[in-house]
Amino acid sequence: MHPYKARRIDPLPQLSVDGWVLKQYSVCHAGQTFDDTRFSGGVTHAVAALPRPARTTERPGVGFVILHQGNGIDYTVLAWWDRENELPLRVFVCDRPGANEWRRARESESVCVWDLQIIWAEREAYVQTILAGAVPDAVALYLAQSLRAAA
Repeated sequence: MHPYKARRIDPLPQLSVDGWVLKQYSVCHAGQTFDDTRFSGGVTHAVAALPRPARTTERPGVGFVILHQGNGIDYTVLAWWDRENELPLRVFVCDRPGANEWRRARESESVCVWDLQIIWAEREAYVQTILAGAVPDAVALYLAQSLRAAA
């Protein structure tokens, strides 16, 4: 076991696809510089996993993607808001960073403590905007809020 150390978390430009608007975040293992070219395959898998249509009476068409450049393994985490207050998650893994060979996470693979920091911030933003009720432009307000954390 290694002692916990904070990792840099940065918001990236939002991704708009098929009616969806997804916030994007990068997370980097200590000492690394984020390389977005390593994640094209992971993002492709994530976009393909989104339900269609993006917007329904119970689904606002928003969510987020975490591009986690880990210690020897890369992860793409997809999360979207659905059924009013649920957050389905899909995790994709690249065992050989830079190879851009992505697969769906195995049963024992999931999000990690650094991803949970983003998930918590997104939960808070969602509750304060979209779930708050009668908030003008709730979706736009939700999309305007992003986490940034220094290592």
